[in-house]
Amino acid sequence: MLKKLELKDSFIVITLFLSAFLINFYVGSRGVYPVDTFFHFDNGYRILLGENPVKDYWIVHGFLVDYLQAIFFKFFGYNWSAYLIHASLFNSIIVIFTFYIFKVLKIKSYLILILLLGLSILAYPVSGVPFLDLHSAFFSLFSIYFLIIAIIKNKNFYWFWVAFLLCVAFFSKQVPAAYVILGVSLINFILAFNKKNLMITIWYFLGAFSFLILLLIFLLYKNINLNDFIVQIFLFPQSIGTNRYGDYNLSLKNIILDYKFIYVFILFILSINILNFFKKKDFIKSKSFLIFVIILTYSSSLIIHQIYTKNQVFIFFLIPILAGFSIYFLKDINFKNKKLTILLLFLVFLFATFKYNNRFNVERKFHELSNVNINNSIKVNLFNNKFKGINWISPYYKNPEDEIEKINKFFNILLNDKQKKMVITEYNFFSLLLNEKLYSPSRSYDYISYPKKDTKYFKLYQKHLVELIKKNNIKHLYLFEPKKIIKSRMNHLVYDYISEGCFQVINISEKTKLLKIINCSELQ
Repeated sequence: MLKKLELKDSFIVITLFLSAFLINFYVGSRGVYPVDTFFHFDNGYRILLGENPVKDYWIVHGFLVDYLQAIFFKFFGYNWSAYLIHASLFNSIIVIFTFYIFKVLKIKSYLILILLLGLSILAYPVSGVPFLDLHSAFFSLFSIYFLIIAIIKNKNFYWFWVAFLLCVAFFSKQVPAAYVILGVSLINFILAFNKKNLMITIWYFLGAFSFLILLLIFLLYKNINLNDFIVQIFLFPQSIGTNRYGDYNLSLKNIILDYKFIYVFILFILSINILNFFKKKDFIKSKSFLIFVIILTYSSSLIIHQIYTKNQVFIFFLIPILAGFSIYFLKDINFKNKKLTILLLFLVFLFATFKYNNRFNVERKFHELSNVNINNSIKVNLFNNKFKGINWISPYYKNPEDEIEKINKFFNILLNDKQKKMVITEYNFFSLLLNEKLYSPSRSYDYISYPKKDTKYFKLYQKHLVELIKKNNIKHLYLFEPKKIIKSRMNHLVYDYISEGCFQVINISEKTKLLKIINCSELQ
């Protein structure tokens, strides 16, 4: 790291750290979208209750974010603030690591300050709470930064951390990390061949091997079945991804227009490097060219991921990062309008930052709140202040008090039911509120979270669900949804896997169902 920070840089670091933390902490409490907002909330807590992903609940994405959240609950309490601290601290680390990289690249401090204030706005606050895609993208970014350090300092050892962090990114969520892994691995092999330096590949493999050994030890310690782990992390997600690529309709909008400001900086960086290629002998062997290839690899990996994912766009944090690298690549070029060019780049960066701050932090588009008046949100004072700080409003109810009332009623139903029970809901927080195992069989319940009927891995999920019920002697199965529960939804959640005849259904409300388990051969 930097050997010694100047006083002004120390002030900048403190300012950026606090700004990034507080911005995310504030934005993260502005409204909720239950399925995404609470994705890791109960699942982080369930780990502290002795449950584990793969074994106790089905996952389709990586599992590390759940364990990270468990750590934050352990140290900061079982409440909403601990959830926000996780994402907010991550936002600060992103900004400070980028500060270090920009200083190594000898970008002026006042420019770094402006760029990284923009990054603190566009990085984690788009979600505000822990989210799989973001952890995967940012751990991949940390890996890319270590790769840049390895190039600049010409130190082979840093390749160890490049690979190790890529593994962390992959097991946070498989994509976009997988795309970055492919690109970085290709860079590694080409460099090793061209430089006749096998050590960079050895260190790279050592990093990946070390992580995988630790992972195997962890799985054995937690008694997580290796075959189940491979199915849920590799095979089942791959089957979903194959279908998604085949069904996706590409268009001008989802390839170009959605990422136009990112492309502005990519095209600028590309133009500078093409110019250097023709002007400088052996430019292709220079460190600047390698850094260009690294940044292009990372940016294109995220764009490819966003083009093919059906989630909200979250990669606009690339804009301040690419703006910083644009300034870096300009340093060796002398031309009359250089200062004007930098000014124009900053104007584009500032315009994009204001635009996406309004869209994602003010309107909260990532959590489907664009059409909701967040000013109508309410403070939540229930559940022993475990949700203290949330300004509650969701896309499902015009009046948030109605939603809170229904949640509170369901909470009291669970509180008063002393039978062993399983809860299936998008409101992924009742285990923490009740301090009780509720044996939810999946981390989420959309139509790709677990195998559907007549698909390759259907029988595995069916077995998983049935064994959870039998092993834990479940008597009551509750369904609680933000929308009316219709027959097709009940099929997706339960009846496709266990016959209707195994349950006595009590319609508590159109959004709440109790399925009492009765004697049937399937559950014997």
